[in-house]
Amino acid sequence: MNNIFNPGRFGRLFIKHTTEHYKNYLMSLIVLFGVMLLGASFLVYLIHAPIDLGLQTAMFIAIMLLAGTIFTSTVFADFAENKKAISSLTLPASHFEKYLVAWLYSFVIFLICYLACFYLVDWLAINARHYPGQQIVMLNVFNRYIIFCFLIFAFLHAIALWGAIFYNKLHFVKTAFAFFIGIALLMLINKFLLGYLLQKSVLMAPPFGALRIMEHNREVSFFIAQDDGNFVIWLLGALTLIFWAAAYYRLKEKQV
Repeated sequence: MNNIFNPGRFGRLFIKHTTEHYKNYLMSLIVLFGVMLLGASFLVYLIHAPIDLGLQTAMFIAIMLLAGTIFTSTVFADFAENKKAISSLTLPASHFEKYLVAWLYSFVIFLICYLACFYLVDWLAINARHYPGQQIVMLNVFNRYIIFCFLIFAFLHAIALWGAIFYNKLHFVKTAFAFFIGIALLMLINKFLLGYLLQKSVLMAPPFGALRIMEHNREVSFFIAQDDGNFVIWLLGALTLIFWAAAYYRLKEKQV
């Protein structure tokens, strides 16, 4: 067990990683905050109405997924460059500890920093203008829908983390390309498989999404019942764990 994880050794590795990268991380955080603040300022200027929960939710999810996956795709950059890779691989720490440092920064610490930035920008944007009868309502990240979005983020984070260690260059671009190609193939397989089983003209749809068929020249949609939707949650959770594990074992394969 000591060869896999040692608290003291992990602490020293975490501190070393932080001292070497804190300037880049801090700069990235400032850029993220600046982009969010600039975007919120444009919204306040263009929309002459209170920023409602729908808009807050859309912005929260879109920025979190994009910024999170971009940042995650950079956390193993040291293992891609030959000179830095030798130094990183020969550090007196286990592969699990190196993986855990990257995971903590790209998932836990990123989410904490992102939530702090979002709520600060959200508060500033909501209070920038006051309208008659306005009720200030801020996004609650603990509602069921947002928690499900956190699960989606975890899934995309796992894919981005795997791509960050699997590819040596253009991590984000190559991972995103492979992801969208995979989604397109799944949609095609889903369409032909359901069409064969139902003997109907099935329209393109993602797996476990709405089933859309053509019936008498009319589009008919069938949705997964809420109780059955838990299966999708468990599936996403399982896939997330699989990609996290795949990223770890890919890191273990790295040799000097």
